[in-house]
Amino acid sequence: MRLSKHFLLIISFILTLNLVGNSQQAVQEYTDYDRGYYYRYYNKLDSAFLYFNRYVNNPSDTLKKGKAYNYMAEMQWSLGDPYGAQQSLVGTLSTLDSLNPNHRKEVAQAYNLLGNINVDLKLYDQSVSDYQHAVALFNGSDSVLEAMNGMAIALQKKGNYKGSIHIYDSIIALKPSDPLLLARIVDNRARTQWLADPSYQPLAEFHAALKIRVDSQYAPGLNASYAHLSDYYAATNPDSAIWYAKKMLQIAKQNRSPEDILEAIDKLIRLNTSSEEKVTLFSEHQYLKDSLQFYKDTTNSRFALIRYDYQKSKADNLVLQQHISKQRLYLFGLGVLAFAVITALYIRYKKRRKRIKEESEKAIRDSQLKTSQKVHDVVANGLYGIMNELEHTNTLDREPLMTKIEVLYEKSRNISYEESLGGDALEYDQEIHQLLNSYSSDKTAVLIVGNQPAFWNKVSAYQKKELQLILNEIMVNMKKHSRANKVVIIFKQEANKGYINYKDDGIGFAPGFEFGNGLKNTVSRINSINGAVTFGNSGEKGASIAFSFPLEP
Repeated sequence: MRLSKHFLLIISFILTLNLVGNSQQAVQEYTDYDRGYYYRYYNKLDSAFLYFNRYVNNPSDTLKKGKAYNYMAEMQWSLGDPYGAQQSLVGTLSTLDSLNPNHRKEVAQAYNLLGNINVDLKLYDQSVSDYQHAVALFNGSDSVLEAMNGMAIALQKKGNYKGSIHIYDSIIALKPSDPLLLARIVDNRARTQWLADPSYQPLAEFHAALKIRVDSQYAPGLNASYAHLSDYYAATNPDSAIWYAKKMLQIAKQNRSPEDILEAIDKLIRLNTSSEEKVTLFSEHQYLKDSLQFYKDTTNSRFALIRYDYQKSKADNLVLQQHISKQRLYLFGLGVLAFAVITALYIRYKKRRKRIKEESEKAIRDSQLKTSQKVHDVVANGLYGIMNELEHTNTLDREPLMTKIEVLYEKSRNISYEESLGGDALEYDQEIHQLLNSYSSDKTAVLIVGNQPAFWNKVSAYQKKELQLILNEIMVNMKKHSRANKVVIIFKQEANKGYINYKDDGIGFAPGFEFGNGLKNTVSRINSINGAVTFGNSGEKGASIAFSFPLEP
């Protein structure tokens, strides 16, 4: 029962974590671009600008980044900040690639907006160039006609009425599907034609455009129609001009368009004949103009402040991130150092353990090899010496033979103990003589040269023991394999070194000859006394073994 409760608690905890994780993931799906778009839709421009600005200043989707720049520029332009809008549009053009089909529309819109801004700034040549870029990039939509209309307006304001009318005719030939766009084209063309030729009668076109706009209740278009009709009647029918100017003022106030309100009041001031009314209108015009300028200045400062606050916040965050990064780097360094120390200690422990194991194994192997050598040298060679003596002795002397067998028995029983071979130096040459001479027979003559006490006086006890075993092994090997009739063993000293040379007239060492355990032990023993050995053939036939060792008196 208790286990079931614990299990249910664990399951509930996991489900809670999943729900929290899913909710956090859902929240994280909304980007600053989405938040900016949301606030722009509800006309909360400060918040929209803040989120769009945050989005473009962080690694983000390139296309959406370009769109965010365009939205920022539109807001800045609409609120009277043309230079800030230009700066944002430069961000669009530096972010997007006009050769990328997915980017072309946004790049075209950026150029179109640049054209509008430059018209406001009276940079008409630059605006025409911007509109041309937009027309080249827009792909078969009414947006192309919007850009062409902007280009025609720029040419009109520049005074190039012929070029402007030519563009308007091209747009009409394309038959725009949007009635409001058609009304704008018809209205603007008629005004341009009238400006180019004051005798031209544009009223039919003005009224046709006005009807479309009245039917659609499109306020900005109505302002344009009323403004054009007021200008047309200004010279010929002031009352009609004043009437249309008042209609323009009414629509502008309904639409809350300060620029249009100022234009309408300006028209009424010029058209009105009453001094008193002119003063009232002028006061209203001046107040509104000052308010509008203050609003523009405030707007410019507002967006600049938003950008400044964001950059300052970003800089503060960067400093904080650097501080956090240093702390993390410090902790990481400590972790790496601790890991390195632990790893080094572990490796050292492993190496030490491996070394101890290898030394133990080597000690065991050396002990086994030493024991094997002793068995071979003491027991095997001893037995072989007794066998050799029995083979070549005509009369059997029981007592010496029993003595030798008893000595061999004692040696084999005590084989694990170190023993001193060789006695007094004055007698050691005789012991070596007896050892070597025991291998002579009717078939094999053994000649010994230089085996004198003077030679052995400068040889240590350990060297004597090893040399006796080496000589015994060589003689046993000769007896077993050489088939020699004559053996010569020479002892000599030169420059604090002892030399022993063995030669026989046997079969010698065959090509590819491999040493058995006996000769391997011989090499090992010579190495143990820091000596050197050379194996070769003696003349046309026979074996030669020469070894040397340092004298140690």
